[in-house]
Amino acid sequence: MWFAVIAGCWCSVGTPWSPAHKTTDGSGCSHARAAAARMAHEAPDGWELSSNAADTDVVHYKLELEIDPDTQWIGGTNVMTVRSLVDDLTLLHFRLDDALAISAVEVNGTAVTWNRAEFPTIEATLDRPYAAGAEFNLLVAYDGYPSSDGYFTHGMHFTSGGAFTFSCPWFAYTWWPTKDVNDDKATAELWFTVPDDLVVVSNGLLVGVDNLGDGRKRHRWETNYPIAPYLISLAAAHYSVETGTYTCDGRSMPLELYRAPASLLEDLQDMLDVFGRRYGLYPFIEEKYGIYRIYGYAGGMEHQTITAQSAFGEFLTAHELAHQWWGDMITCATWHDVWLNEGFATYSEAIWAEGKPGGGSQQYHAAMASNRPSRVDDSVYCYDISDVGRIFSGDFSYCKGAWVLHMLRHVVGNAAFFDILAAYRATFEYASATTDDFQTVAERVYGKDLDWFFDTWIYDIGAPAYEYAWRQEAVGECNYLELYVRQVQHPDYPVFPMPIDIITTRDGDKTTYVVWNNERAEHLLLPTTGPIDGLAFDPDHWILSDPEDARQVAFVEGPPKVVDVTPAPGSLVEPRDPPWITVQLHKDVRADAAHFALVGGATGPVAFSFAYDGITQTATLTPDTPLPADDYTLTVTDQIVDVAAGLALDGEVLDPRDPAALPSGNGLPGGAAIVEFTVLVGGDLDGDGDVDHADLGIFLSDWGCTGQDCVGDIDGDGDTDHADLGILLANWGYGT
Repeated sequence: MWFAVIAGCWCSVGTPWSPAHKTTDGSGCSHARAAAARMAHEAPDGWELSSNAADTDVVHYKLELEIDPDTQWIGGTNVMTVRSLVDDLTLLHFRLDDALAISAVEVNGTAVTWNRAEFPTIEATLDRPYAAGAEFNLLVAYDGYPSSDGYFTHGMHFTSGGAFTFSCPWFAYTWWPTKDVNDDKATAELWFTVPDDLVVVSNGLLVGVDNLGDGRKRHRWETNYPIAPYLISLAAAHYSVETGTYTCDGRSMPLELYRAPASLLEDLQDMLDVFGRRYGLYPFIEEKYGIYRIYGYAGGMEHQTITAQSAFGEFLTAHELAHQWWGDMITCATWHDVWLNEGFATYSEAIWAEGKPGGGSQQYHAAMASNRPSRVDDSVYCYDISDVGRIFSGDFSYCKGAWVLHMLRHVVGNAAFFDILAAYRATFEYASATTDDFQTVAERVYGKDLDWFFDTWIYDIGAPAYEYAWRQEAVGECNYLELYVRQVQHPDYPVFPMPIDIITTRDGDKTTYVVWNNERAEHLLLPTTGPIDGLAFDPDHWILSDPEDARQVAFVEGPPKVVDVTPAPGSLVEPRDPPWITVQLHKDVRADAAHFALVGGATGPVAFSFAYDGITQTATLTPDTPLPADDYTLTVTDQIVDVAAGLALDGEVLDPRDPAALPSGNGLPGGAAIVEFTVLVGGDLDGDGDVDHADLGIFLSDWGCTGQDCVGDIDGDGDTDHADLGILLANWGYGT
């Protein structure tokens, strides 16, 4: 949904207009920047209908309503088919404006007592207690002159010779009696009687028009898909209609345009195809999709199967069509979760830009750029839902909500992201969902916890602001990029853990690194194939940062990190391999033997001599005796400090048996480096796990061999001789 009153703007309360968000057809965050006068109003006192809403399930509505545009009078009945969800149900709460007089309330044809509770809630006393699972029909007959403050959110509006309705978010009560909660959807018959020169547009399919013979016609619409009450609508005007047909996978439905440009029929075909590929088949394929023109207002409202629009730019049209999946098929269960409607529809504008004929990645990112929020100082999750303006905040519910999905796509990967949307649809199709529901689906598909993402980006406020610096290091024959990243957002904002794209260029070739940043300031070390020519920080703007571009600053010295260990983490070492351990750091440090420990799992601490070479930044540990077969743990303590700044070792190794876990570190000074390797048993020449006569036979057949291919060269000195025999005999019987 987005709207603007012609006579004024509906900017969300406290959300200033930014020219950066203005586009040629009023799309982008401007969807929600309108009608401040109405949106500043608070909800009615009884808007939550909280007393016993969870006790009942409305199964079906049959609304029969006559509208007289000349006198602005309405009157009729609504029959609610209700199922009890509890035993001994005796009360039913629904809502109706006190501007409309109730002439009868009946349960299964029997008049029952009722009273007006907290405005606008009506409490009806049922004719008897109903057990869980039992159903009854409650009829409400009413008439009167619906109140309106002149703004689009407030119920029924009369025009010159016609009428239309807007009920979002909870103003259905201003023109018909209903249990107005989002998580109780029902099918509906919608019968509207109007002067016979008017055409009535509503939800679902038109099943008949009855000429009543007295200057009136009754238009009978029906929807067999569950619908939330605020999405039920009507528009009565002197409409002409253009029709078309959409066909997909052998299934067809009508496209209907009421005083909308006929050229939209082709556009809708393309949009339905694009969204169908990304989100699955149009969810109301058995009924229709239509658009009707409204006058005196600017914007659109996504009534299920039939959208009201005042203009027909492609991104407005795409936004409202996308709501058929996100907002209508799956509806936010509470208005706290409105971003599941509006953020998804706003993000869908970028999906359309990406997937449309002639679209692509560049168009996708341009669409996201046009939907950057002008403010980030509030949360996507709407805590205050008494204020309609805050619910429909263009910055927070629409644009920041869209960026949440944009970022989630990059975090989990393209395939997983659309798998998440498919699973979300499969789980909550034609129902309602909360933010927690969406997160649960996302984590199930992704296979990893996403609290860190949802907690900061949806439930907390703000956005990161980045500073960065970099320099290059050559360590031995290897090259490294040292990156300094600092988050400098307002101190009231959290730290935003995020993967960040770092793209380097070397001789015109680009390399993308994805680095994990979860601290206010940290240093990251990245291996490179050689000296680089330049670096770009999140150049495709996958992260909603404020300001948009990170600021490059002077480099700040960081802690030393371990870049190489021999034997490598996880190595299976033959006794003939070099009998020493080396640890190389990426910068010069102050280190001595007390900063290192080598321990065998069975043999215990290993005595060694120690040397450190400041030129190569390498520490060497030479065991006093050859290492026997065992599993070894090497620890480099964070008592080591660098020469340049006195910063402690940044030594954490994510997996001590994974050579790819180096360089070490979590980006901050402090933290020991721990790696593990295994020395295999000396003399097990046939590799069967023991030292026995078979190995002795292999050894004797190789006696006297010299060179690199000597299988009996157990000590690695280049020949098979008595020293090797001594090692074999020392391990005789091992494993047998």
